[in-house]
Parts: sequence; structure tokens; C-alpha cells
Amino acid sequence: MSVKTKADIITSLSLIICSSIVILLPLLSINNVKVTFIIIMLFYMVSNLINYLLVKKSKDREGLYTSIVCLISLILANILNVMENPIYLAFILLIWTFGMSLVKLKKADYYHDRKNNMWIMHIITLFIFILIGLLTAVNLYYAAEIQILMLGNFFFINGILDLIDPLANLIKEKN
Repeated sequence: MSVKTKADIITSLSLIICSSIVILLPLLSINNVKVTFIIIMLFYMVSNLINYLLVKKSKDREGLYTSIVCLISLILANILNVMENPIYLAFILLIWTFGMSLVKLKKADYYHDRKNNMWIMHIITLFIFILIGLLTAVNLYYAAEIQILMLGNFFFINGILDLIDPLANLIKEKN
């Protein structure tokens, strides 16, 4: 198993674990949406930056671009008060989804340029990611507990979608 595949699997699994913890926060009576969103973005940014540093030799910059998109979302979350109005959180999530869609589209283009059929899988997961992002952003107008659950579910599904690529590469390496 290559270092890149290992790093991608570990990063995706850590994101799934982080989002699972976020889903449990309302049960622990933690309802601060802004802090939860900032912690998710920080974790997402740091884990992808570490992933980029680990796989730097493979010239895969997906982790770096993801970290930049997360940093932009963090800056917007600090400028706009997401606790004041849920539309700000939806707006930031839509911007993050758009930025991540560009990163995922660039990765699909990378595979397409190298005549690798993985690009089809990336386009399908990109479509699912955009759909889930839009549905999550539309449903962020409820109570804080529901907002945290929606964010947790969104990032959980995103972690699963991110796990598909390294698992497919692992299967491809085994064959």
C-alpha cells in the first residue's frame, strides 16, 4: 500500500470520526453552532494540510487546496456571526461546498487527463457532494441542535465520499 493511499484513508477516517463526534454533541447539550463549525473547519484544514505534507512527493495538491478552502471558510465564519442569523452559516457552507467542488473537479480532471477511468467515479461523487451540500445549506434554518446534526451528517457523508477514492486505489493496487 502506497503512502498516499494510507494517508488518504487515515485522513478520511479521521474526518468520519470527527463528524460522528459532532453528531453526538446535541446529546451532550453542546449547542454552539459557531464553535462547532469552526472546530470542524480547523480539524478539516489541519488534517488535509498534514495529508498534503505527507504526500507532497506524489505532486497531489488536493490537501493543500482543501486547506485553503477551509481557511477561507474560517475567515468568513469569524467575520460573519453565524449565531446571529442562520443564513450566514448557509452562505458559508455554500461557499465551502463551491470551493470544494472546484478542488474535486480538478482532481477528476487530473484523472481524465491521464486516461484513468477513476474520473467517472469522481464526477459521480462530486454530484452527490454538491447535492448533499445544497440540501444541508437549505435546511440550516432550524434550532441550533438541528444545525449541528445537519453539519455532522454533511461532513460524515463527505468523509465517506472522500474514502471512496483511496479505497478504489487500494483495490486497484492489489490487482
